[in-house]
Amino acid sequence: MPYVQPTQLIRQLHLAPNQLVMAVTGGGSEAISSLLQVPGASQTLLEAIVPYSGVALADLLKRPPEQYCSEATARAMAVSAFLRARKLWRKAAATGAVSGEQPPLMGVGCTASLKSHQTKKGPHRVHLAIQTPEATTVANLVLTKEARTRDEEEKLTSELILDRIAAAAGLTETIRISLLPGEQIDETVYRAQPKWRELLQGDIRACIGSGEPASPADHSGAIMSGAFNPLHEGHLEMAAVAEQILGRPVEYEISIENVEKPPLDFGEMAERVDQFEPPQRCWLTRAPTFVEKARIFPEATFVVGADTIVRIADTRYYNDSEKKRDAAIREFTEQNCRFLVFPRQVKGEFLTLEEIELPTALRRLSDGVSPELFRADISSTEIRRRLSELG
Repeated sequence: MPYVQPTQLIRQLHLAPNQLVMAVTGGGSEAISSLLQVPGASQTLLEAIVPYSGVALADLLKRPPEQYCSEATARAMAVSAFLRARKLWRKAAATGAVSGEQPPLMGVGCTASLKSHQTKKGPHRVHLAIQTPEATTVANLVLTKEARTRDEEEKLTSELILDRIAAAAGLTETIRISLLPGEQIDETVYRAQPKWRELLQGDIRACIGSGEPASPADHSGAIMSGAFNPLHEGHLEMAAVAEQILGRPVEYEISIENVEKPPLDFGEMAERVDQFEPPQRCWLTRAPTFVEKARIFPEATFVVGADTIVRIADTRYYNDSEKKRDAAIREFTEQNCRFLVFPRQVKGEFLTLEEIELPTALRRLSDGVSPELFRADISSTEIRRRLSELG
């Protein structure tokens, strides 16, 4: 494999059809200036952002990450950047600023903990992720502590970013990354099923996570939506009770885009979907709101907790507009959708449907499950916290 200087590699990258959005949290930002210094950058770079503060990173990811410097955060940054690239290109196409077929798009996310004026307790490390329609690629590197200056660590991080962008773009040239003895770039590639690619690119609205050919019109009529991170006994018990009440199998639904959480990359999609086994059926969608879910699954009964029905009624999720909230409820009626509401903890209080104040139109569409039939206080968040404490 031929080694080239970074400038030569960037020239080749600018000639490739790929267009990207890059997000770096500070370390590695030299890669942005390197791309811009070589003529032709407008052919490659749609946007570069540096969410340096915690507030800025939380805004990009829709919530503060569990760890600011981690593989999970880099992956979330990369898929967020990819969706931003898709949005920017489609907006340009709609206004006539670009023409022709959509080019290969790419999202790049990098978070690094490098040498600073204060000695760091943890290791110096780099977490890089690249999202394309075909794969989520991750590169992790732990640097030998105190072996380089800050400038040297920055240079290495930036060269790693540029090198892996070029590889994702299909270039054969590469940069010689100067690693010290004992240092190793650990790479993982999560490849997508064909339908997942179409879903991420926005070409379809829903597919069966396992790859089974099916149309959303073939749904069972009972849908349980959630992140299922992880799937736990509370979910399974809810589904079993709902099946008894509704007389039909419950199918699960995970939106790869979320109103309050980072979007899912291909690795996370696989991790969530692999929890379900036949005859369980799990849909992947691009439906972050229940209005969008209702459009995909008309005539469905959505199996939800009391906390979810409260959010559906909350004007905060409709830009503080009662008019928009009421329009959403009307659409549920038009799509002939209903809600089967299970008791859940809401702001520290265990509530049933009957104890919740709802708009009259939404209450007409809702049926409650009594605490005698179901009570589970477990949550996926609590399970993740316990697992984290265990190591």
